[in-house]
Amino acid sequence: MRLAAVLIVIIAGASGQVAKAQKERSADRLQVELRISSHQVHLTDNVLTTVFFRSPQKAVTIWDALGWNPSTGLSLRVLDPSGHQVREFSQTYDLAPPDETGKGELISIGWDVFAGFDSRIPAKLLFPGPGRYTLKCVYAAPLPRNYFRGNTIWGKEDGPVVSAGVTVWVKQ
Repeated sequence: MRLAAVLIVIIAGASGQVAKAQKERSADRLQVELRISSHQVHLTDNVLTTVFFRSPQKAVTIWDALGWNPSTGLSLRVLDPSGHQVREFSQTYDLAPPDETGKGELISIGWDVFAGFDSRIPAKLLFPGPGRYTLKCVYAAPLPRNYFRGNTIWGKEDGPVVSAGVTVWVKQ
């Protein structure tokens, strides 16, 4: 019985250290936050989405191409109540390739400086019908870390960044 109690204490302590290390690493990363204008919408409404990029622990530089577009690496995922993706929203528009010098193409954020954008999306483009859905913003940087000569950006090597889910109730 004592052996079982000792093992439980050791395992609990180890998992606490792992959780603490993961929390510290995630706080050091770029973060994306998704907000919506209303948690209840009709299929005939527009959904106002606001996306914020933050880096509370250290400065991060990102490509200044913010919009729902495959070439920017930003998409809006729509999940059903079981967590399965039912749609992925992005808009296709022409985006000129960025200048490799980075002049005028970069944003540096960190601590209390953030970047973001708003968009109005027709609910019928997001949701397949009435019901409860979860929206998540996914940012998968499309460019490598050293694409801009002399400037290191948040690159595709850093992996995707996913916002917390936002629940939306959709009515006819």
